[in-house]
Amino acid sequence: MGFWSKNLGSSLMGKMIVIILRLIAYAYYFLPRYLQLKLGNALGWLLYFSGYRSRVIQENLVRAFPDQPAKQKEVFQKFHFHLGNLFLEILLVFGPMKSFVKRYVEVIGAEHIQEAQKKGKGIILQANHLGNWEVSGATLFPYLEQEVLMVTKLLKPKWLHDAFEAGRLRCGVKATYEPKTMKDALRHLKNNGAVGVVSDQYLGPPVGVRIPFFGVPVGTSTLAAILAKRTGAQVISVFCYRKSDGRFVVELSTSMEWENYSGQSHYEIVKNTQNYTQFVEQCVYRCPEQWLWTHKRFKGDLSPLKEDEWMQPRVRK
Repeated sequence: MGFWSKNLGSSLMGKMIVIILRLIAYAYYFLPRYLQLKLGNALGWLLYFSGYRSRVIQENLVRAFPDQPAKQKEVFQKFHFHLGNLFLEILLVFGPMKSFVKRYVEVIGAEHIQEAQKKGKGIILQANHLGNWEVSGATLFPYLEQEVLMVTKLLKPKWLHDAFEAGRLRCGVKATYEPKTMKDALRHLKNNGAVGVVSDQYLGPPVGVRIPFFGVPVGTSTLAAILAKRTGAQVISVFCYRKSDGRFVVELSTSMEWENYSGQSHYEIVKNTQNYTQFVEQCVYRCPEQWLWTHKRFKGDLSPLKEDEWMQPRVRK
């Protein structure tokens, strides 16, 4: 185990793996779409029978669809077909993603980006793990005046991170990481740029607050609301999903209305974060088989919300 761990983390081995993945990506890209989907479905069956993260998937589905065992079973199976296709589609980041989105993606609501840009205060794209987030990021660049700045995490090992970063840059998506996230995001918004913030993954205090998701209070990032409050940037939610014919739709919402609570700064941030979270939840229910159920979304304190909890200042634990 130590041998493989050491070598897979090495730069030379990493470069070799990236070359192989790039070759696979191009071979996959040049297949007719129906064959791409058949390959994805076949990989989905393998993941299904292997039991890949099945416990996490089932626990998440029970939370989302309580007392609906038939629905849980249906989504569980369909999700694996989506997951198989997702794995193959993400490989396109190593090469032909830009060409793929031109061929297979339809955008609905592009005019909302243009309207938001007229405000001159930047755009916050509320991203999530629906459909294919790499596809949605690569799709939006032509509709913006500059690159999308995505708030994300460093990948390991480094060679994998570098390969993903280079592939995203080719599609007009650059990234920012802690501890520079806030500084970079504010600068980008000041230049009327677009900042992507993933809103459906776990984040604890002090940046994260407990917001109900599928009815369960769980740590949720408040970054989108904080940035909107400080800059006046427009918040637009991105909903990406794959249709039955394999083509993608990237749906953009109108600018989400900001709720003001004078003199209650923390509550204001949390309440607007709740509004953003509810929108994501609605999108998940529209295409439940295409959300990332393998993600360990529910961590930390999952007890019922306490009275006046949202009025309390954030405390690092």
